[in-house]
Amino acid sequence: MSQAPTTLQPGDHSIPALDGRATLTRSAVPADRTAVSAVHARCGAESRHRRHQTARQRSTRSEWRSLTSQDRGLTWVTRPADAPDFVIAATHLLRTPVARTGELAILVEDAWQRVGLGTKLMRRPLGEAHRLGMASVHELTDRDNHRVLSLCRSLSACVRDAQGGAVDLTLPVSEDVS
Repeated sequence: MSQAPTTLQPGDHSIPALDGRATLTRSAVPADRTAVSAVHARCGAESRHRRHQTARQRSTRSEWRSLTSQDRGLTWVTRPADAPDFVIAATHLLRTPVARTGELAILVEDAWQRVGLGTKLMRRPLGEAHRLGMASVHELTDRDNHRVLSLCRSLSACVRDAQGGAVDLTLPVSEDVS
């Protein structure tokens, strides 16, 4: 079994939180599944529901293996800079069956929300989407998730579909998203 890297690798990046805490984001590997499951366990049902549209608590081995497969897209994990084995967020940019279209999903641990991390974690995949040949990226969120809806609007998203409590947004992809 492969080990999760504990030192900064090429492609890793630092994301400072608005409150001054430092984080590092790197590509996810299969060995991160346990740490990402722990993020789910530390999040409240509302956060998990907003991410999965259910109160799901973990990914199975086969699901996580699929999420970390480069054939499927890109997945990153984020951790505090001083805690190499403690994951606080997972970000997925996945290919969809629709040509040149991706899907974005982010889960940020409750204790790390409202410090600008989600905003920064959303911007990087939009830049990577262009490199993967995607022209647009979808984000599915709850109708009452005002923070994500506001962020998506600031990134020029448009509503693709809204049914029940869910809103499916389309985010444009450009080369210069930062």
